[in-house]
Amino acid sequence: MEEYRGLLEKTILLQEKPIMMSLLIMSNGEEKTEVLIKDRYLSGYVFRLPENKYRIRIEGRRNKRNQLVAKHFEILNPDEYIKIIGAPE
Repeated sequence: MEEYRGLLEKTILLQEKPIMMSLLIMSNGEEKTEVLIKDRYLSGYVFRLPENKYRIRIEGRRNKRNQLVAKHFEILNPDEYIKIIGAPE
């Protein structure tokens, strides 16, 4: 599995049914990468996060389009807002 750490810049909803999929654009200062999330709970969670505020760590594998398909998600700089809405497991 590959690990990527960076700033969450943008969230995009790709499809809602039959499976909810979202795309995150992350940047580590030097490069940007696209992260694909196929989990309904996690997709809904990331849409509640403000853009350009949180550094996150993603673990997953690359697909044919060189997108990182997320398996594990972690917020590296939690604050009071994250304590209120909770952190994904």
